[in-house]
Amino acid sequence: MRICIISREYPPETGFGGIATFVKNLAHGLHEIGHEVEVVALAKETEKVVDDGGVRVHRVLPYQLEGELDAVNRCMPYTRYVLLVTLALWRKFYELHQAKPFDVVESPELLAESLYASVLRIVPLVIRLYTPHSKFMAENLHNTAATFDHMFLAMLERTAMAGADVLTSPSQDLAEFIAQDLPYPIENIAIVRNPIDPSEFSPEGPVAIESDGRQTVLFVGRLEERKGIHQLIDAVPLVLKECPNTRFVVIGDDTNYSAKGLRSVLSDVKESLKQNGCEQAVTFISRVPLADLPQYYRSADISVVPSLYDNSPYTCLEAMSCGRPVIGTSAGGTREYIEDGESGVIVPPRDPAAIAAAIVKMCKDPAYRKYLSDNARKRVLEQFQRKKIAADSVELYELAISRFQNNRRSLYLRPPEQAVPDAAVMLYSLDRMIYNLMFQESYRFRLSYWLHHMMHRPRLFAAKALLQFVRPISRLIYGQSEKKLGVQLWLESQVQSRQEDPLAKVIAAAKQNNSKELTLR
Repeated sequence: MRICIISREYPPETGFGGIATFVKNLAHGLHEIGHEVEVVALAKETEKVVDDGGVRVHRVLPYQLEGELDAVNRCMPYTRYVLLVTLALWRKFYELHQAKPFDVVESPELLAESLYASVLRIVPLVIRLYTPHSKFMAENLHNTAATFDHMFLAMLERTAMAGADVLTSPSQDLAEFIAQDLPYPIENIAIVRNPIDPSEFSPEGPVAIESDGRQTVLFVGRLEERKGIHQLIDAVPLVLKECPNTRFVVIGDDTNYSAKGLRSVLSDVKESLKQNGCEQAVTFISRVPLADLPQYYRSADISVVPSLYDNSPYTCLEAMSCGRPVIGTSAGGTREYIEDGESGVIVPPRDPAAIAAAIVKMCKDPAYRKYLSDNARKRVLEQFQRKKIAADSVELYELAISRFQNNRRSLYLRPPEQAVPDAAVMLYSLDRMIYNLMFQESYRFRLSYWLHHMMHRPRLFAAKALLQFVRPISRLIYGQSEKKLGVQLWLESQVQSRQEDPLAKVIAAAKQNNSKELTLR
């Protein structure tokens, strides 16, 4: 089977989190069982094609429009970014598909990366659930408020999901949310667990942190409120009171969008540790490349995943695969990966005391800790090996192909080649609509606009400014006649020569880009 995975995230360049980890494991799992896999992902700096162990990865940059989208960028910055990235991913996929057709496409629901594949319906589509924007708004995750920008993104994600042939979810918990949010029949959402390579994440191998005689508790993840880092830090003094021979290692990038007042989370937690006199017990390490993570898990005695919500955190699965007991919370899908009391421990979210009690129990009872460790590794080998998950995915691809053949109705009725220029025109038209409204209603926006022109295009600014004075004089002299003063005609010609019709420019550029793609094919 020839399979394309469209995903903004793919390591190492765009290995932002769980999506990147899943896509890499799935792509390699599919390759290992004999399928041809290509990935279309976002590039960090330059577009290129690389071979990742038999998986061909096409890196693309966000789509570049002729002309600026200042108004959209001010009012809908997330939507602007998403639409330009989604358009670039689709354009590369369509180029590859025209050269050699794919049997099926898989893509995340997050940020509607499969929007065009869903709307155009030229190939069977499987969409994988992670955490949709509607969930972020419902739970106020990352301080995501229900602004028009975020609501529009959620609508794009729902549109993409509604057009999929098959929806998959890593957890029953997330599937139930989507079933209510879309709405969508819960029985039609297939549960496909996160895959992992147990030979890479294994108990045997080198360690990154040498033992200093203390028991090591590990946290891996972005330093953000949703990951529960504050609750873990609040548990530190409670643990040290019972087990002073304990150290904590925290691995992850700082964020400044989820702490109170949008402050640095790292600064917040360090201040909390200092106030409790525990700063010497905690070591902070910035993000570690995925390939190096097994060495850190092996360095730990206990792994903690204290998320306030997570659909199915990879940090839980990685630690289990390395034979480390995991303390996770009941919020989200973590509890579906850990068997409480058998392969790990489940505690309530937002409960530092419960986290501390679980850590203390494992520290004081090595036999209990080993029992959990052995069962964790065994559960990974039985349930989450990437070859097994890849084989399960192929069965769903076959289902998607069957459903696609029975229903190929597309929301977009024009030829697929026209989608790119149409999308570019739509984006710019949206920008002009917002701009015209803001220019009419906001004196602040007008002032900003004139200042921008005065600094960057002084001649055009001067001609437009003079016209504001000359036109009333011309009307006063000639009344309703079509006659104009000579100076008005001259100024209008100067403005016209210096200001092309931006919408026409965008249309021409979009068609030119599209014709180049057709020529290449």
